[in-house]
Amino acid sequence: MSKKEKWVMGALVAALVTVGFVSPAAAGEAPTPENWAPLIAKIIMGLSLSLGLAGSAVGLSISFSALLGGGKEYFYKNIILAMMPSLHGIYAIVVFFANINQINTNPYAVAGKAGIFGIAMFLCAWYQGIVSAAGIWGIVEGKNTMANGLVSGAMPETYAVFALVMTFVLK
Repeated sequence: MSKKEKWVMGALVAALVTVGFVSPAAAGEAPTPENWAPLIAKIIMGLSLSLGLAGSAVGLSISFSALLGGGKEYFYKNIILAMMPSLHGIYAIVVFFANINQINTNPYAVAGKAGIFGIAMFLCAWYQGIVSAAGIWGIVEGKNTMANGLVSGAMPETYAVFALVMTFVLK
């Protein structure tokens, strides 16, 4: 795509967005919090899902970096430890689909739960990747066992599960 085509596409998108925001105002309808709350909740739900998936990606990159650094003889022995941060992305998808139907009925609660959950998933996955990488290196150096690495890697996962459960408990 050339520079000129990018400018044309950008102008088209800007015009469509402007028409979408101006048309209710031109019709004499003032936006109310009830109209904006579901949109804001959807945006926060999308950000929460993105944070959970991004946290998994960051955690997986950290743990797989350690796994690859250990050499091919340790790759398949330690892959379980390296895969641990991937569950946070799955949790984020579960929370997204579990709460998407409540956006129109209770948008403020959905936005609050999603915002807190997304941050928790991002941080838990990131630090689980660090702990998993340390466990992998401990195994490679002969100082650690797989059981110690799994138990240590499961501790950040515990708090991710707590956050997941709390999204279903909070109303």
